Amino acid sequence: MEKINPAIFKEYDIRGLYPKEINKEAAYEIGRVFCGYLDKKNPKIIVGRDTRFSSPELSGAFIKGCLTQGGEVSDIGIVTTPALFFSVNLLKADAGAMITASHNSSEYNGLKLVEEKAISISPKKLLNCLRTGSLNNLPRSKNKEGFLKKIDILPSYVDFLSSFAKKEIKNQFRLVADTSNGAAGKILKLLLNKLEISYWPLFFEPDGNFPNHSPNPLEKKSQQKAKELIIHRGADFGFVLDADGDRIVFLDEKGKAIRGDLIIAFLVDYLAEKSNRVLTDSAASRIVFDAAEEKGVKVERVRTGHLNIEAAMREKEVFFAGEVSGHYYFKDFFFSSSALLTLIHVLNILSGLRKTLSRALEPYEKYFHSREYNFKIKNQKTAEKIITVLKKKYFGGKQSFIDGLTVEYPAWWFNIRLSRTEPVIRLNIEAEEKFLLQEKIKEITSFVNAFH
Repeated sequence: MEKINPAIFKEYDIRGLYPKEINKEAAYEIGRVFCGYLDKKNPKIIVGRDTRFSSPELSGAFIKGCLTQGGEVSDIGIVTTPALFFSVNLLKADAGAMITASHNSSEYNGLKLVEEKAISISPKKLLNCLRTGSLNNLPRSKNKEGFLKKIDILPSYVDFLSSFAKKEIKNQFRLVADTSNGAAGKILKLLLNKLEISYWPLFFEPDGNFPNHSPNPLEKKSQQKAKELIIHRGADFGFVLDADGDRIVFLDEKGKAIRGDLIIAFLVDYLAEKSNRVLTDSAASRIVFDAAEEKGVKVERVRTGHLNIEAAMREKEVFFAGEVSGHYYFKDFFFSSSALLTLIHVLNILSGLRKTLSRALEPYEKYFHSREYNFKIKNQKTAEKIITVLKKKYFGGKQSFIDGLTVEYPAWWFNIRLSRTEPVIRLNIEAEEKFLLQEKIKEITSFVNAFH
């Protein structure tokens, strides 16, 4: 345990600063313990990585740890997280590991771990194994020594994704595609060429320093280049992906970034069938519920995070889920998120509507929604204090605690929650009238800022 900093075991994944918090020694030990946790003779494990400068070293160390325990490892190289999940299912592997820190900046790295069928594993489970010592002193495998092979899954992955596309989208769109110098460039090029869709590429070159902008597509600076190119080229729309290619942010033909909950409502409206179930997070607009109600579909809010949403989807056989952050999950994609399958569904729908993206989304812009406000905090106790006081202050509204605090009034509502990946508290507010939204933004942000 002394080789591993327990702080890297987050709620959703393993993540930390490289090499201070996560390094090759930690990755090696995690690989060994991971194989022990799987408790299978010579487990078949798929390993992929993003483009970070530290990913090859961490991937190599993790693989070495697996091999010492008899793991049969398939290294699929630089891929997106959805491609890793696809590979675990395609190859019927026992487990998979993606070396990535998702949308975090270049000095971070980490691991996303899954079992068979790409079922996400809680990092806390591995941490408990380390703390109890039940797997901490694993001997070298008594089974045969593990072996390593490298395989290319991209052709199969692109074929799988393209099977969802309608023929009508061929030669109908001109897109701007920004992959943030992350892992999606090669896959996206193969996919768009196969679908015969014209596009202008931005930052397809893999570069773990992310020299052009942050790998977080929600940041305005990350959207700026795509916005400029959309306007300059007269593109139909554009999008920005994060470093490991599982999140997507759409920009319409005017370069305006589209909120994730509007895309959720849009997809629910055109993909859902009566009796379907949909999941979304606590920050999502009421428009998601309005769209679902029109279709006779039940919507449920769940705790933010891929691990929570995937588990709830599997338990309830949910066909679709979405988060405001740009994650969209599909039953047809192993109950996991897929940015590129989301793109294909949007293209399919627009090909039938014959409308611009902004026109297609107009019916869903019914409410006035704040941007997400992020407040840096000293520690979790500060966040808990803020939430406790807000709970008392807004006692007259309907309150729920699925994820932080949500308070609903007839004409407005808000959600405030602690991030599980960054030292920030996140605030979202929505109202039926613009003046009311502005009033509540001023009121609540002033209150939160008073704690700094």
